[in-house]
Amino acid sequence: MGHSRDDDKGPTLLVLTCILTSLAVLTTSLRCWVRWGNRQLGLDDGAMAITTILAVARMSIQIVSVRYGNGKHREFVSDHDYKMINMFTWITQILLFPTICLMKVSICILILRIKDTRTLRYTLGFIITGLVLTNFECLLVLLAECSPLDAYWNGTSAGHCWPAKVRIYSIYLQASYGVATDVVCTFLPIYVVWNVKIPLSTKAAVCGLMSLGLVATLCSAIRAASLGTTTNDLSYAYCIAAIWANTELFLGIIAANLALARSMFKYFNERARTLTPYASGSRTTKLRNSLASPSRLGYVKSAEPCLALQTIGSARSQASGMPLRRYKDGATFTEMDEFEKATP
Repeated sequence: MGHSRDDDKGPTLLVLTCILTSLAVLTTSLRCWVRWGNRQLGLDDGAMAITTILAVARMSIQIVSVRYGNGKHREFVSDHDYKMINMFTWITQILLFPTICLMKVSICILILRIKDTRTLRYTLGFIITGLVLTNFECLLVLLAECSPLDAYWNGTSAGHCWPAKVRIYSIYLQASYGVATDVVCTFLPIYVVWNVKIPLSTKAAVCGLMSLGLVATLCSAIRAASLGTTTNDLSYAYCIAAIWANTELFLGIIAANLALARSMFKYFNERARTLTPYASGSRTTKLRNSLASPSRLGYVKSAEPCLALQTIGSARSQASGMPLRRYKDGATFTEMDEFEKATP
């Protein structure tokens, strides 16, 4: 049965992956920035940063593969380009499994940072061990499937490679365990957060963001289902699998980062409040100085309390001669009420 030349999944792969990559890089950068600013940078942040870097490297290889016709049916791709597509596909699969493993390990460590109990440590330790084993076995199969390695994409697989079913079934095993751990890693944070003493609205927001991981879980199941044991149209079939794999990977990264959205907002909100007085101070200096100039009645107008309190080395105010105490923080007014109460 012939295929249409217009049936090309390459553009879909590029557009979707570029959008998701941009969001993943942005959210990971904000996460690491805020954690570093709060001096809370941990192993989960480092693992997520490495995950994002590997995901971007994988996306770059996919962009190159689309130039060779990745996403088109076999009959519309030359023999040379078909070999290049298979080579790039093999490399992206090599990067996929450790990247997915690191992403989920990062989520597990994040859960432990929220609440660290003995039961939770054992549970997540079991999950992490399974993640490492199932992803590592896929990696080993890919590396040992063909001898030499280039037989995988040079068309000399007969007599040099294992049957394709070995690789496909190893991916089925990895995806099955991945779906199970995705469900656990999605609902476990919700359970942990729900038992933490924080406002109900905050709990609902965090749980809603963590539930985005269920979309990645669905994509993981579809990715496994899209793989077949036939190998006569890999330029098209593996492009579809790559679309679902990228959606699973990047949505997992974005969901894990957005779970910390509240701390990100709080950090930047506090920074904005801290910088606002200094940013506006230079524009109002002349106005404040004019308020301290002699009035038409010959009296000296009292300076603003904040200016008087920020005076260093002066024991008394210029207007009233009242002794001033050293102001603890010039950017806030927390001691203003006490100062006014001490004034007769």
